[in-house]
Amino acid sequence: MASTFVALAAAITTFAATNIDDFVILTLFFARRVLPRRIVAGQYLGFSAIVLLSLLGSWAVFAIPHRWIRFLGILPLALGLKELFRNRPEFVSARAENCSVASIALITLSNGADNIGVYVPFFAAARVYIWLILAAYAVLVATWCFIGRLLGNHPPILRLVDRWGHRITPVVLIGLGVYILVFK
Repeated sequence: MASTFVALAAAITTFAATNIDDFVILTLFFARRVLPRRIVAGQYLGFSAIVLLSLLGSWAVFAIPHRWIRFLGILPLALGLKELFRNRPEFVSARAENCSVASIALITLSNGADNIGVYVPFFAAARVYIWLILAAYAVLVATWCFIGRLLGNHPPILRLVDRWGHRITPVVLIGLGVYILVFK
C-alpha cells in the first residue's frame, strides 16, 4: 500500500516538474479566447503523444538518439516567427478562432520534449504502477487546463493579452523553440 502512494506521489511530482511551463502557454491560449474544447483536446492529444513516445522509449531505451528530440523545437519557432510577421490588431480575434486542435497538440508535444527524457526512465522503473501513473497524468492534464483557464480569464491577464498578446505569443513560442533547439 505504501509503495502505491509513493508511485502516485512520484507521478504527481514528475508531471508538475515537467509541465510547469505549460501554465504560460495554456494561459495564453485561454486569454486569447481560443475555444476551451480546442485547448483541452489539443492538450490531451499532445500529452498523449508525449506519453506514447515515453512508453515506447521505456521499452526500447536508447533506441532514439537524444539529439533528435531537440528538433521538435523547430515547430514552435516556426509558429512564433509566422505569428510575429502576421498583420496585427484587426486579426487578433480571428487568429484565436483559427488556432486548431492540431496546432495546440503540436505545441504541447514540442514543449514536452524534455518530459520524454524524464518519463522514459520513470516509466521503466515504475512499470508495475504504469496504469496508476497514466491515470494520475490524465487527471493532472485536466487540472492544468482548469488552472490555465482560471489564469487566462483573470481580468489583468486578459487586459495584458488584449493589449500585448500579439507580441507576447510569438515571443513565447520563439523562446520555447530556441530553448528546445539549444538545450534539449
